[in-house]
Amino acid sequence: MTQQADHLYDNAFYHDNVYGHALALLRRTRGDAACGRIHLDIGCGYGRIAEPLTAELGLTYVGTDGDERSVDALRTRNFEAHHLWLGEEEATFAAFERIVAGRPLASISMLDTLEHLTDGDATLRAISRLAQRHAALVVISVPNVTHADIGFRLAFGRWDYTEAGLLDHTHMRLFGPEVLDRVLRHAGLYPIESNDVLITKSDQHFPADHPALARGTLLHSMLMGLRTQAGGAATVNQFLRLCAPGRPVQDDAFLRPGGDAAARPLLSVVMRTQGKRLHTLVEALTALAGQTDTDFEVLVVGHRLSLDHQKAVERAIEDSPGWLRNKCRLIRVDDGNRTRPLNEGFAAADGRYIAILDDDDMPFGHWVETFRTLDQKYPGRLLRAATVRQDVVNITIGGLLGLRATGPLQRVYAQSFDLLRHLHENQTPPVSLAFPRGAFHDLGIRFDERLTTTEDWDYLLRVAAVVGVASTPEITSIYRWWPTNESSRTVHSQEEWERNHNAILAKLDAMPLLCPPGTARRVCMLLDEAEARSDPAPERLARLREVQEIFNSTSWRITAPVRLLGRILGKPAANPDVIWHIDSTQLVDLAAALRRSTSWRITAPIRRLRRR
Repeated sequence: MTQQADHLYDNAFYHDNVYGHALALLRRTRGDAACGRIHLDIGCGYGRIAEPLTAELGLTYVGTDGDERSVDALRTRNFEAHHLWLGEEEATFAAFERIVAGRPLASISMLDTLEHLTDGDATLRAISRLAQRHAALVVISVPNVTHADIGFRLAFGRWDYTEAGLLDHTHMRLFGPEVLDRVLRHAGLYPIESNDVLITKSDQHFPADHPALARGTLLHSMLMGLRTQAGGAATVNQFLRLCAPGRPVQDDAFLRPGGDAAARPLLSVVMRTQGKRLHTLVEALTALAGQTDTDFEVLVVGHRLSLDHQKAVERAIEDSPGWLRNKCRLIRVDDGNRTRPLNEGFAAADGRYIAILDDDDMPFGHWVETFRTLDQKYPGRLLRAATVRQDVVNITIGGLLGLRATGPLQRVYAQSFDLLRHLHENQTPPVSLAFPRGAFHDLGIRFDERLTTTEDWDYLLRVAAVVGVASTPEITSIYRWWPTNESSRTVHSQEEWERNHNAILAKLDAMPLLCPPGTARRVCMLLDEAEARSDPAPERLARLREVQEIFNSTSWRITAPVRLLGRILGKPAANPDVIWHIDSTQLVDLAAALRRSTSWRITAPIRRLRRR
């Protein structure tokens, strides 16, 4: 049965609802010889699509439904309608054949019916067979259970069935976009076009003042930003697919949780190259061959390679040890700026983590091993090791291009990750990082291809703000610095760098940021430091100096046992650190309190003797 008798599914036709969207799909595929052909509407309800469909497409409308009331209503409007219960495949297919009765069939629709069926797969297979026999196209629609309203409510423990709508209490099966497409293909229906119905506020948008649903809250802004980024179905109310019939897919119809993760390598190494630094590419591949942990794959992403450069890169890969060569894939990217290869490489990566190793970087032998150690302690975070910088130049010896260091190894980058400091300035070269796969593949956080520089800084901040960072001071790589040779610093103007920098900050300003634990105290310290540097008031400086002199005095130090006794007896202790967090008036009060204290009064004779 397609619906229950206690609820009337009698919805009017509108161009912006499921009926209008289905008609639009059929209109795009309308043939010239419509006369005499029929359209079969399965689970038709009251068939409100019948009048506009026959008027616009010239087809003969035929409806089927399990509810006799809707079938009778269609007949009173002079449309052919049949009472039909959908069930086992063979019986359903035979019923379709009897209804069509040899007439030419142009198209089939089943709108918001599949979710009500106890064995919808059998009905879909019967529809596919009927469509193949008549070379007919099929329109299918189902509600979207992945709508943001449902997801946000469920995230906080709310799940409510309703009389009708996205979570209609008669629904037997729930569909997201991937589930629907998989089910259709396994039944022999291949989506060729879509025309989804979008509704920002669905019938599940209640209570309206729920912080996750109310549009003005930071929580909703953060959730909607992440949800929209992860996929385009956040505001889809109903999926509509126009399908062509074909042979059913034979693989598993359902996913096996965890099955793919076990086969993934720990790390995918994405190496951008233009083939212009073959000597450093060979050196980087050699460094990978010396890793203590070999659970990785290498994706060499050749960007705008000429034929000669492509051959040279292929030769470098071919000359690697056999086990490493088998882990390497060459991916050619012939368009886009320097950011496009990163998106292409990350999209092709199979590893649980993805690292960027440019063709002039130098990873040490424990580079991969260190990432594994971090993963074991903090699974799913962005992994960060320390790196050192070294100035290098190209040299030619015996007619061969080589590399020479012109300076020492410098620890110019922060040894631990500080999100606030990174908002001001990037302190992490890409070679230091391993990004969790889910950030790109599940959350949809992609590199911004509008940026021509600083694309790694932008990506680092957006991922770090969501998954957090696991850091180690262990140095695992050398970041090569080219003070004289061509690099991204020399190819792009200072104005371009500043423009990209400002664009990244504007993007971050437009979204709420998740801050790691300890941020509140860190912000207070930074504000205090800034205030201390910017406050020119001599009164505050004098008061600070006065209080500091008391805390640093001999009188205060020798009376420490007295204050210890006081603390044992429950008296509050004076905290020297508090002076950096209070204003001038509070400093005056503190100085007066210190001078009235027992510690200060009992040492007055000592201070008088020192003044003599």
